Amino acid sequence: MRRSPVFRDGRPAPTAPAGLAPADVVVILFVVIVVLLFVVMGLTRARESARLTICQNNLAQIGKALAYYDDAYRGLLWVGSPIGVDGSLADSPPGPLRAMLETLGVASFLGLDPDGSNLPGLRAPTPEAIPVAGFLCPSDATAIDGRFASPVSYRAATGGDREGTDGAFAIGRPTNLAEVERRDGASFTAAFAERLVGNGREEDAPENYFIADQLATRPIGRPSPPQGGPWRGDAGSTWAPADYRYTLYNHADPPASPVSSVSRDGRSAVMSASSAHIRGVNLLMLDGSAKVVATSISPVVWQAYGTVGAEAPPSTADPSELAVPDSTPPPRN
Repeated sequence: MRRSPVFRDGRPAPTAPAGLAPADVVVILFVVIVVLLFVVMGLTRARESARLTICQNNLAQIGKALAYYDDAYRGLLWVGSPIGVDGSLADSPPGPLRAMLETLGVASFLGLDPDGSNLPGLRAPTPEAIPVAGFLCPSDATAIDGRFASPVSYRAATGGDREGTDGAFAIGRPTNLAEVERRDGASFTAAFAERLVGNGREEDAPENYFIADQLATRPIGRPSPPQGGPWRGDAGSTWAPADYRYTLYNHADPPASPVSSVSRDGRSAVMSASSAHIRGVNLLMLDGSAKVVATSISPVVWQAYGTVGAEAPPSTADPSELAVPDSTPPPRN
């Protein structure tokens, strides 16, 4: 039989436990779980940070295309009046992104230099009814899950009101970067922003919108109240037409507004920016910078971002800066 160890003076020496006590097992499991949670949280943050960067790069690339377009065609894109919600999309004017793709003769803006020096090497047919590289935010699961044929995450800003009368892409009111810089500053004027793609179901949801016979006015900063339907889940389902349902937005309501709506005639809307990013909504300014805007931003500041600014007195306005953009493409290199 094995004898227990003793000291020289005869006292019994302590012995190591034969196994872990239940309390020890609980402590070890707790430590392991905590470590795993921190690892998972770190991976989640890293992945979201990467998605945020990709989204900002997409917007920045659109900004480069805008800079070249403005220089080559003496102005920003002219946006035609949207059609009614019951009309055929075949009769709709082209959306801003589609118009730029077709005019520049490319399939994507990715890789385009602001001065267009590498444009000849990027020439390709404009895609039809398919997703376009650089048009989708990787954080919006609905945008990338394939439920729509040609979804888009980025929309052009029409103004600070519901009719889209005073923005960079105000309906039927062409402008250019020089005019924007003179009146309001390109770094303070929104060009494009994120907007979540609809979920494909006709239901009340923040990413969807409802059809309104009439849009009532409301004070700045007070989101539009929930309404009845009919609700539609096809928001952002195509990048082709100029339409508040798909490619246009305004700053009439704060970002991440829980309710969106489009008038039946299609010419006014409560359609703000929204995002799946944790930090806020990505916004492309007309100086080409893309930045995160917190959803808690002051409604007054948000609305100001959506407008070009007050008109300059006629005596100081430069008529050459108010020229309608030339519809004739420059010679191809």
